[in-house]
Amino acid sequence: VEGEYAGHLEGFVFVPDPRADAEQARVLRAAAEQALAAEIAARAQRLAMAPDADISLSEHGRIVWAGHPVAELKGSGNILLPRVELVTGEQLHGPAKEAVQTRLDAWLKMHIAQILAPLVALRDATDIEGLARGIAFQLVENLGALGREAVAEDVRALDQAARGQLRKHGVRFGAYSIFVPALLKPAPARLKLILWALSRKDVEDPFANLPAVPAPGLTSVPADANAPDGFYAALGFRVCGMRAVRLDMLERVADLIRPVIASRAYNGGFIVTPDMMSLVGCSGEEFAGLLRG
Repeated sequence: VEGEYAGHLEGFVFVPDPRADAEQARVLRAAAEQALAAEIAARAQRLAMAPDADISLSEHGRIVWAGHPVAELKGSGNILLPRVELVTGEQLHGPAKEAVQTRLDAWLKMHIAQILAPLVALRDATDIEGLARGIAFQLVENLGALGREAVAEDVRALDQAARGQLRKHGVRFGAYSIFVPALLKPAPARLKLILWALSRKDVEDPFANLPAVPAPGLTSVPADANAPDGFYAALGFRVCGMRAVRLDMLERVADLIRPVIASRAYNGGFIVTPDMMSLVGCSGEEFAGLLRG
């Protein structure tokens, strides 16, 4: 402003020069207001017209545009539709602010529908009825996976037609979990973790002190004993002993063990094979602990 550095913009937030003393900062801020108003209005227009690819979601639930957070997500009563809260100063207001809000609301809805397409389809399905509808509802509320023991009675009561309704939407009935395998991929798992964190109650920062997320491709990891309830489940893993195992791999291990136990050769125990261990990337006592779990 007139040759003086007044500060910089981060998204829609003006950050004053921290080196200016109180009086100087007040004068510079007042002088900057006029230029800020025009720039922020222009930015709002650019964001309102921005293509979807220019907007992204950070792992801490912040919507990022042009390198800076412009909004953050907050939990709501609907796990698949968090609230979008703009990160702005006083300079963004009126129709410009409404346009930004509308754009980001639409982007988030599109992003969730795209990344979690099987879950959204399950929620909106008109061809799932009766008891199957109840299972579908619970799957959506639990981001695509349920421990089989939690819905054992309902599952036993499902006839083949009802199971078919759910299978048509990608639901798998495993020995340990009822789940949607397509949601175990890295992008859906990452988004599910964000939505799960936002749904946590009684925590000031839902993303604080969470364990490291398993690297893409890992089928089991050492389970963090301090992980909050639901952390691994949101990612599509189940804690077995000292390890967290991806749901589809746990089912594949069970598929290998089941015929061995059913055979005449089974005598109260069986020999662990390399195939069983390679599915979950561990061996020895770690694998034994996983089986006990």
